[in-house]
Order: sequence, then C-alpha cells, then structure tokens
Amino acid sequence: MALTIRHLRETDLDLLDRILVAAFETTHSYKKQLQRYTTIQPEGWFVAELDRTVVGMVGAIDYGEFAYIGLMAVYPTVQRRGIGRALMERLLDWLNARGTKVALLNATESGSRLYTLVGFVEDSKQLVFQRDRKIPYPASPLEVRTLCKEDLSALAAFDAPIFGANRLSIFAAYLSSLPDRAFVTHNETGQITGYLFVQPAVLGPWAASTPKAAEALLAMALQEPCDRVYSVLVPSANRAAANLLERYGFIQKRELRHMRRGRSAAPGQPEQLYGLGSFAIG
Repeated sequence: MALTIRHLRETDLDLLDRILVAAFETTHSYKKQLQRYTTIQPEGWFVAELDRTVVGMVGAIDYGEFAYIGLMAVYPTVQRRGIGRALMERLLDWLNARGTKVALLNATESGSRLYTLVGFVEDSKQLVFQRDRKIPYPASPLEVRTLCKEDLSALAAFDAPIFGANRLSIFAAYLSSLPDRAFVTHNETGQITGYLFVQPAVLGPWAASTPKAAEALLAMALQEPCDRVYSVLVPSANRAAANLLERYGFIQKRELRHMRRGRSAAPGQPEQLYGLGSFAIG
C-alpha cells in the first residue's frame, strides 16, 4: 500500500465531491464549498492518494490566531487504514510551520477518537438545529437591510472580537456568491449590531450583539423562500440562540464535539455567535 499526502488540485474537485458524499452519507454536493475554501486558503487543503488513487481529504482556514479544520473524509471502503491520521498529521505539520498555535474543529462521536489521538481535547459542544415547521412570527421593530461591499471592513471589525479573528476574506467570498442574501442591522449611531448570511441550506455566518438584532435578522432570512429547509450550527454557549430558534420552529437534531488543540480556551465570544458558516471554516 503506497500512501502519499499532497496539496489539493483543482482537477481533484469532482472526485473529492464524490468522496465527501460517500463518507458523509449525504446527497449534498460539496463542490461549490471546496471551490470557495480553496480560493480563500489555496495551500491549506490536502488529499490522500492510495496507490495513486485519491481516497481522502482534509483542510483548514488559518485565521492567524487559530485555524479551523474541516472536511476530513476518507472513502468508506478504505477507512481504518491510517489514512485519516496521516492526513491530519500532514495538516498539523503545515499549521505548525506557519506558527499557528491553536486548531479548532467540530467532531462526531466516531471522528473524535482520531482527533484525540493527535492531541485534541473537547472544550464545548456545537448544536445542529433544523427548521421543522413554519410558525407565524411578529414583524421586527429593527430595520434590516441588505449587506453591501462597502460594509465589509466595518463588518469584519464588528465580528473579530466575537469570532476571535478577522474574517474579511470569508465575508467577501460569501457576499460574492450571496449578493442578495446577506443582511445587517445597525444601532441609532449607524454601528453594526448584527449580520446574517443566508446560504441555500444553512443560516450563517450569523452574529449579533443583542438578541433583538439576532431575531430581526432571522425574521428577514425566513421571509423568502419560506418553504426552504435551513440548518443552523450553534455554539452551546449561546443559549439565547437556541431559545430563539426553537421559538421560530427549529428543533435540535444533533450535538457535535467542539474540539481544540492548543491553548486552554477557545477564542472569541461564542455567546454572541448565533450560527457558523460551516463545520469546515467556522
């Protein structure tokens, strides 16, 4: 068995999409996500080749203060052969060479065993909510408007203490692909108080400094299309988010381990983070 780990190439995307679908047992395509992530962090994504055939992948977005790891997947027929560990160790070597001191990820119960072997510990939970039913909700007293390119610098500054790092490149990438599905709220002095990106199946990234701003953004997001099934990935520290989602017809579907390798506490203010953009990039 000849196993090699190398950087991801654009020509790998179609095959990796099939590997991710098989490994995660879903019908959801990951190709657009892969294209976005590799544009943001081109050198941060790795594939495993077994006898010259691509069989797995993993990657990370390095935010400087920490990195978020995601899309760890090995094709089902070749799992439990050390491929996942080899991928993770190669990625961690890359992060160490960059001087990145902390790595974060979200793990299933089965996946957490691998991450524990390479030094990760659990520091919290991530809750997955999904809208189960439509319910009426009141009109918000706060004004919500569509996010525009000119807002990006102020948005990144608002978000940095909440997330723990500057996400300007992330927001620019999301806004480019979701130009009419990103919303923002302001206070009376014009300062940003919250934002929400509405992806085709996920509400997030989403953060707010007050529950009222978070609710106004959610009400706007659910206006159109009202029949779409959305998921939200919520830090367990934000009980206000869980309560808000339940009032709007969401139910908790599962719980994941939020794991950390590095210092004793994860960065940011998770009590103001209402939804992650994805498991892969936070």
